[in-house]
Amino acid sequence: MKKFFSVFFRALFIAGALVLLTTFISTFAIGIKNVGNIVGAALCVWVILVCIKPIHLAIKRSLRFFFLTRLLHRIVTISFTVLLVYGLIATAVIVGASLIAPKENSTVVVLGAQVRPSGEPSTILRGRISAAEDYLVQNEKSCAVLSGGKGSDEVKSEAGCMYENMTAEGISPDRLFVEDKSTTTRENFEFSEKIIAENKLNSDIAIATDRFHQLRARIITMQLGIKGNVGAVNSDAPFKYVPTYVVREWFALPYEIFKR
Repeated sequence: MKKFFSVFFRALFIAGALVLLTTFISTFAIGIKNVGNIVGAALCVWVILVCIKPIHLAIKRSLRFFFLTRLLHRIVTISFTVLLVYGLIATAVIVGASLIAPKENSTVVVLGAQVRPSGEPSTILRGRISAAEDYLVQNEKSCAVLSGGKGSDEVKSEAGCMYENMTAEGISPDRLFVEDKSTTTRENFEFSEKIIAENKLNSDIAIATDRFHQLRARIITMQLGIKGNVGAVNSDAPFKYVPTYVVREWFALPYEIFKR
């Protein structure tokens, strides 16, 4: 029975790692290359090699003859094990942050994302727009701050792109406030908070962004001392993007926490 469970769980881990490895490779294929898919792909390969017992034993035997190769094997094993444990914990906390519901009629802060060369929103930005629109429809007294400047590779500001799309889809311009100077998530909130105060909008905030981004966004609001209730309005990105950006968040979170 013990052997059965060992084989079963190894097969389960291999299957999961293969699925995730496919998503990491697919993001490479569409031009996305960052720490998320690079480290994610390496971690998946490591899990597969460890779980296929004959291969794992052959690697250990081939490295046992020299001190440096044994040391390297130990360092790699410890590093990936620590990364995997940390990643699982971080992912659980990320999911938890995405489940915190906003209060009724909160002010929606829509975080910017890439605008395509055509001037249309990227898939990520389109999702955030849709999430914000859904919340505004359900909360008729709510307003939104559209936050995002113009990058060097963008034809218009992210906030301007959001405004054009949301008004075209029936959201009243009177409910939309444009913040088009920010270049980082921190600036999104710093500048949006000023707009909220100047226009006496509801200090309770609903963050419209992707599920994997909610925790880091929430941490920034805490660092800035934003006093209102902060809830999550989630955009559901296509699954092929999610593993890459979740792993990227593993590294972005400690940077955000400890950089100051």
